[in-house]
Amino acid sequence: MKNLYKALVLFPLALACNSPKQETEPTPQADDFDIFKPVEQNFNTETIILPEGYQYDILFREKLDSVTKPDGSKYPSKGKQDFTAYIPIDGSSEHGYLYVNHESHNLDDNLGDGGGGTVFKVKKEGNKWTVAGDFKHIDFAPVGGTIRNCGGTKTPHGTILTAEEDEPSSNLSLSESYRDTSDFAGLKRHQNFGWMVEVDPATAKVVGKHYSLGRYQHEDAFCTPDGKTLYMTDDACPAVLFKFEAETPNDYSKGQLYAFKETTPEQLGAWIKLPMEKDSLVRAREMAMKRGATIFVRHEWIEMVGGKLYITETGKDEYNWDEPIAMGAVPASYFESHRKKGNVFNDPYGRVIEIDPDTYKVRPYVEGGPSEDGKTHFSSPDGLSQVTIDGTTYLVISEDLTDRTLGRVSAEAEAKGEKYNEVYWIEAGLENASVEDLKRFGVGPEGCETTGSEFTPDGKTMFLSIQSPTRDNAEPFRRSTVIAITGF
Repeated sequence: MKNLYKALVLFPLALACNSPKQETEPTPQADDFDIFKPVEQNFNTETIILPEGYQYDILFREKLDSVTKPDGSKYPSKGKQDFTAYIPIDGSSEHGYLYVNHESHNLDDNLGDGGGGTVFKVKKEGNKWTVAGDFKHIDFAPVGGTIRNCGGTKTPHGTILTAEEDEPSSNLSLSESYRDTSDFAGLKRHQNFGWMVEVDPATAKVVGKHYSLGRYQHEDAFCTPDGKTLYMTDDACPAVLFKFEAETPNDYSKGQLYAFKETTPEQLGAWIKLPMEKDSLVRAREMAMKRGATIFVRHEWIEMVGGKLYITETGKDEYNWDEPIAMGAVPASYFESHRKKGNVFNDPYGRVIEIDPDTYKVRPYVEGGPSEDGKTHFSSPDGLSQVTIDGTTYLVISEDLTDRTLGRVSAEAEAKGEKYNEVYWIEAGLENASVEDLKRFGVGPEGCETTGSEFTPDGKTMFLSIQSPTRDNAEPFRRSTVIAITGF
């Protein structure tokens, strides 16, 4: 198993003319991963399981904590906490803003229909994190509302880009998520959902909904430090990887949208330029596929390490790609091993992939599935973040299981209809990574999606959302909750 243990070190033989040969015995080295002792599998827990020496503080709870609207009124918060972003105040790793997405799509007379966002100040005193001030509700009404605020990213200039994962097909389909069906910004109301929205956490106000970034099932994004380039993922089957080049750094309202095309032995890859007219941007995925874009299976979160993009890909039990292939789309080359017959594929476990955005080369970084000893079953990777500790960068991966079958949970949990999701670490940049290289950092309480991991700049605190756990769990994990984990 690559990179699990340091190699035995043999010091060079010291040779001298006419002197006896000196040898140093090989010295066994300890496991080079000593950040935490990985936790064991557990398919029977109502609380979060963390490594020994780690602890958590509860920061933000669905309904139990009230949010303050711009007019000063207070109401119980929305649920489905997802993406979190820590924005330091004066560069501090112990005092900052915490922005939280709500992947909600329910009707709400008090806080507005559809999705949502909350921002609040947090502060670390000693080894404990607390909330400093009010939970501030983000009013998305000025941009026509949002639905299912899922992933997102921080921009280099301190704002948030929040991703709308929903892409309603008609006004009629809005009825359970959004009641206002009037046209907005020159679009049918259902077409006003499925974009990226910029928020200023310092003022708790919306900057704008960026139509130039295309409409599709926005899952996550990554901004380059120069504020010029934005990579965006699409949680659909088929999914397309998009890139946006801003005309002016840190201004994502104007620029050029592209779709990714993989380099293969038969053909050079490319970033395919897409039309920037609004009627085309509303159908961004379709326009990309008609131009030969590479398609994937439900891309989730995205990070860049060492110039390479790392993307979690949930996968999907059996699916048919006749239609997108007929349009001109081309499945990523590694899907050949998942082809059953014709254009029917089966990819139940998903993976993390690595993409070189300059050479257009794609490879599975770590495939989902069981480990050789059966003590790990890595499936449906979703949330993704990164942290650098002692010069090594790790990908931190959260699961969101699509099903309980095929060993994704224990037989007992499957029989009871229970689901458990885990959080794993793996070093970035390995040549032949496998499930064996994963380190299990945590097991979420029954039913929850573990998501929204985010670290303070010093790497000593990890924020995490426990989304939609089973309501029968004991407190505090019977509702969506955001926690701060310390002990690093």
